[in-house]
Amino acid sequence: MTEHSRGIFCKTAMPTGSKVEVRRGFPPIRQWFGRQTLSMQFLLASSILILVVAAVSGYLISREVSKNAAVDRAAATALFMQSILEPVGNELAQTGQLSPVRRTRLDQLFAEPQFRDRFPYFELWLPDATVAYSTSKELIGRRFNPPQGLIRALSGEVAAEYADLTASEHTLRSLDARYLEIYSPVRRADTGEVVAVAEIHEDTDILHWEIFEVRLIGWTVVAGASTLIMLGLFVIVHRGSATIERQRLRLEQRAQEAERVSEEICVLRDRARIASLRMTDFNERLTRGIGADLHDGPAQLIGFAVLQMEPLRLARSKAEREEALLTIGGTLDEALKEIRLIARSLLLPDIENLDLDQVVARVVKLHEARTGTLVEIVPSGSRMALPPVIKTCVYRFVQEGLNNAHRHAGGKGQVVQCRVDGSTLVLTVADRGGTAGKAGGARPDGDGLGIHGLKQRVESLGGTLRFVQEQGGAELKMTLDLGGGMLDG
Repeated sequence: MTEHSRGIFCKTAMPTGSKVEVRRGFPPIRQWFGRQTLSMQFLLASSILILVVAAVSGYLISREVSKNAAVDRAAATALFMQSILEPVGNELAQTGQLSPVRRTRLDQLFAEPQFRDRFPYFELWLPDATVAYSTSKELIGRRFNPPQGLIRALSGEVAAEYADLTASEHTLRSLDARYLEIYSPVRRADTGEVVAVAEIHEDTDILHWEIFEVRLIGWTVVAGASTLIMLGLFVIVHRGSATIERQRLRLEQRAQEAERVSEEICVLRDRARIASLRMTDFNERLTRGIGADLHDGPAQLIGFAVLQMEPLRLARSKAEREEALLTIGGTLDEALKEIRLIARSLLLPDIENLDLDQVVARVVKLHEARTGTLVEIVPSGSRMALPPVIKTCVYRFVQEGLNNAHRHAGGKGQVVQCRVDGSTLVLTVADRGGTAGKAGGARPDGDGLGIHGLKQRVESLGGTLRFVQEQGGAELKMTLDLGGGMLDG
């Protein structure tokens, strides 16, 4: 017993005996797997394979969805901004820089809450990497190393990337948030040439939330399908496939509905923006036009009446005095009518239904009746329908030009020429009178408010006014571009 017990004790104490006990307690995975049933083996093997495939697929799908979401957002934002920046591209193509008026409009646009919240920063790059405009005023006019997105956008494509906080244009204004930088080419309207690049910084919180939701839905679908497949039940797999298909259709319907709603919102936003711009522009023009209308209309008539005081004073007979008084009275009556018209709507109601040549003929006829002089008219022959504000501008221009010609040139050789070249209106009032005043400048006209007010009126409509005085007479010329939606007003 002792030897046997000793032998058993020695056996159990041997290292080899210890190894045998370890193998029995923790069998190898291969042996354990071999002892399982075929169904369990299939379930285990397919589960591992499906889990690996599901994990890889979920990762790739999530990455692709994230990438596409950023690209789609960049494309939508670029398309939205291109509709706004088209006039900017045309101006840069013509002048190479932005006018103060355009910069002011951009400041007003990006100061609006719906723009400021979504696009906290905005830059307009020239091809030489100079910042032509920025919501951060310290960047305007400075030149930086061109970002990769700028280089890609200059080649004509829309680029989207997260902000590099180490870039000099960002460190200059201490930018600490990684916004999504969208580079959109700004093209010239007629040739499609890229004249500038708009860099839009869009807040990524909404984008990240949308990507998270899409990832969550994608991973949920993948996990649900993997769970069904791991169960090894073909019926459940079939039902799972049907469920996935229904979810896919629902997602497509929701995506289409969301896209439709987004388009409607963009249209409404554009309409609201255009209405706001038109209202602002109208108010500004109204304020500037009040002074011009009062001077160009009633003031001219009253001034003419004042000039008739001299013939009244020098009248030698009762008939001459009566004629002078009649002229003064008629002129003052007409000035009173003008004041009433300005007070009502600042628009001459009797020219609303007239075309361009008829408006010119109307003011010429009134001028001839008041002054007793003759005016030669060179009509345009155009029957283009003009908005009331342009008709009023034409009326006041011809009225001011003829009054100056009568006052400074005695009404000699008065000629009114009207021409329409495509979408450009050119009006000229000339005379062959004296040479008072300096060449190239305005004739003496009291304190100079006549030409000044008329210039403001014309420039408020986007036109130009030029006065040239030479030895043989003087010429007042107005050029007005009727394109760009001007005739829609």
